[in-house]
Amino acid sequence: MTSSLLRWLHGYVVSKMSRLNVPGLSLVAMKEEKTVEQRAYGYRSLEKSKPATPDTVYEIASITKVFTAVAIMQLVEKGKLSLDDPVEKYLPIELRVKGEPVRVWHLLSHTSGIPALGYAEALLSSYFAQSGTWLPYSDPRHVLEWLERGARHWALASPGERFFYLNEGFVALGLVIEKLSGLSYADYIERYIARPLGLQNTTARYEEAKNNPLLATPYDSSQRPPKPMTLPSTIYADGGIYSTAIDLAKFMQALANRGKLGDTEILSKSSVEEMEKPRIKLPTQLFGDDSYGLGTIIYQGYPLGKLIGHSGSVYVYTGFAGYIPEHRLSIGVLANADAAPRDIAMAALMVLEGDDPEKLPFIRADKLLETLEGIYHNYMGTVKARLERIGDNLVMEIIDPRRGKTVLEPEKPVTEMSTTNPVFVQRANGRTLRVEFIIEPETGRVEMIYERFRLVKVAPLEAVEPKRSTIAPW
Repeated sequence: MTSSLLRWLHGYVVSKMSRLNVPGLSLVAMKEEKTVEQRAYGYRSLEKSKPATPDTVYEIASITKVFTAVAIMQLVEKGKLSLDDPVEKYLPIELRVKGEPVRVWHLLSHTSGIPALGYAEALLSSYFAQSGTWLPYSDPRHVLEWLERGARHWALASPGERFFYLNEGFVALGLVIEKLSGLSYADYIERYIARPLGLQNTTARYEEAKNNPLLATPYDSSQRPPKPMTLPSTIYADGGIYSTAIDLAKFMQALANRGKLGDTEILSKSSVEEMEKPRIKLPTQLFGDDSYGLGTIIYQGYPLGKLIGHSGSVYVYTGFAGYIPEHRLSIGVLANADAAPRDIAMAALMVLEGDDPEKLPFIRADKLLETLEGIYHNYMGTVKARLERIGDNLVMEIIDPRRGKTVLEPEKPVTEMSTTNPVFVQRANGRTLRVEFIIEPETGRVEMIYERFRLVKVAPLEAVEPKRSTIAPW
């Protein structure tokens, strides 16, 4: 790791947070059980002017699923259940899809065949006073009934055939853990994972987290200034754990070490490897062979080697935690708003290993699209245009009340585009128009050839209201 790469990383994090209006973020990385980087940015509370720290507490959302998967694998090792067992063997519901029983591993890998039933989306959108259907579910057993009805009426594929991210399935797994252990989910996580690994600020108890002076205030970053929010207290085994970047880096380090941290073993090597086996290919690809295992996302094409981990989002808290077994390298990134933490974590891992982060496809895409975004004028400013990036598209608005907005789509994947002459297309009314950009690397001058106009970028895009992520919880 060079000082120039580290400076690049800090600049990248600050730029992301600035663009997305994120109050605070914590990042911790470990290698071979030693902390190699820990840093925090911004504030855990804007109102109280309290800065974020590496041990700031955040809700970790779907990173919780890794803890739930470890707990299930521990019960498998104890002979309490088998991954091939039908879930209905342990719960008071009939969970069958197309006549076949949904098995434990189907829920762990999101391959039950049941498309998302949306309880999490309904809970959060109602709680945040947005539009949405209210589901009065304050007990995981209520979600269990919702899951049973969904299996009967909403299933689309046979178990094991297709990936459908299903929060309700991990709620069911939490209830399985409770039934077989005789403990509450929170007690189980504390007794068999958090306490043995020394995760001092990790808990599945809402009240305990709420009363922790290190807790970060959650924020709706789509508003300026960011608006402090509250979260429901009943989020469960699919997304309800609270933790710190320090604790997550330790937890992931134990998995990188094949289930051990120091002299403490929470899982056998074979069980960790079982969690890491690709079970189903993900519908959204970053590196071309991204898969889901048992409570884990597997990025086999990551430039440093296979990266295993999980993202998490409840909109007002986001995070990513992961590890690279080959390097015994682990990381935890948490924020108190929508902060693209997976991108930050992947870039940080590259930097910490002294590699070029621009090998990552989203870094290249960000760089190009941010270059194109801005205010454009034609000759003498008689025509003006505003381009704003939305995903990999550019939304163009000719500054003229008679014209509306139009979408410019990349002619080919952004990561494959020329960095000096990218081409986008406008599709409308059955016709296609090529829109050409010319970028001069030495001067940074950017031109756009649109219809009969030649326009030059004269200013970066003025501050825009950040937009809430389209990533569904958890």
